[in-house]
Amino acid sequence: EMDAAAFRGTEPSCENFNLGRGCTREFDPICGTDNLLYSNECLLCLHNLQRNDHVRIRNRGMCKTPRNNLA
Repeated sequence: EMDAAAFRGTEPSCENFNLGRGCTREFDPICGTDNLLYSNECLLCLHNLQRNDHVRIRNRGMCKTPRNNLA
C-alpha cells in the first residue's frame, strides 16, 4: 500500500535558489513525483522552470523502486 502523500509530494522551495545562475553540483538527492532522481532540490526546480512542469518532491534521498509497474 502506497502513501497517498507520496503521489502528491511536497512543494520544492524554489524561491531559495537563484535559478538564473544555475545550481550547485552538491549531491543531496531528491526523488521527484515523476519517479526520477534529481541530484538536488535546485535541479528539480530548474527542471520545472525549463520544461514548464510541476514535479514535486516525493521523498528526500534515492527513489524507492516501485513494487508494481502499471502497464
